[in-house]
Amino acid sequence: MKLLAGATGFNPPPRAPADLKTFTAVCHHAARSIDATVTGVMSSGVAPNFHRVDIAHAQHHIAVLRHTTLPFIAFARPQADGDVMVTFVDHPDLAAALTNLTDAEALTAEQLQTSLSQVDLSALSPHEHDQVNYWKPTTVGELLFNFWD
Repeated sequence: MKLLAGATGFNPPPRAPADLKTFTAVCHHAARSIDATVTGVMSSGVAPNFHRVDIAHAQHHIAVLRHTTLPFIAFARPQADGDVMVTFVDHPDLAAALTNLTDAEALTAEQLQTSLSQVDLSALSPHEHDQVNYWKPTTVGELLFNFWD
């Protein structure tokens, strides 16, 4: 796997950032297609570097994360306010519904748990490498979906 410039959310190359309104609408549509409901929305900011839409599906709750710079979606257990630990999970039905509605790639928990030692980071900017050296993420998920400021 090769991560592109902007993966950390710092000094992204010029491209349109992920739009929260569009992402939320896509999540509503995808949720309805699997008989689920959107229960919350959180915008990215200085930290985190991703939008989050919370969805209730049957007895389960899941957070759908959308990287604001790169076209990546991930699924995680919902976080409590102030919690910066992300626990990635898989949700194949929701992944299929979302990827049918957007050009973003749904990453699996296995991909997100991949060690950074197995990933090509050569496309990251020098500033991003500085951030990686400072924050010391160990997995793809920690680098892509972070709360760094």
